Amino acid sequence: MKVEEIAEAISKLPPEELARFRRWFTAFESGRVNHAEELDSTATKLGRFAGRAFAELKRRTKDGQS
Repeated sequence: MKVEEIAEAISKLPPEELARFRRWFTAFESGRVNHAEELDSTATKLGRFAGRAFAELKRRTKDGQS
């Protein structure tokens, strides 16, 4: 799988799944062994908020082009 394919798949994730992926990837990068359960920190909450805002902006932009 190429990076472009991964990027495309990530861009299609709903906000909740994008936040979940972000938590997993942060843990993955830091080398933590247990990636499954990450603590719900302020950064994670902000990440979810940003993901939702991005998804809403993307939806509105797409709706405006129709």
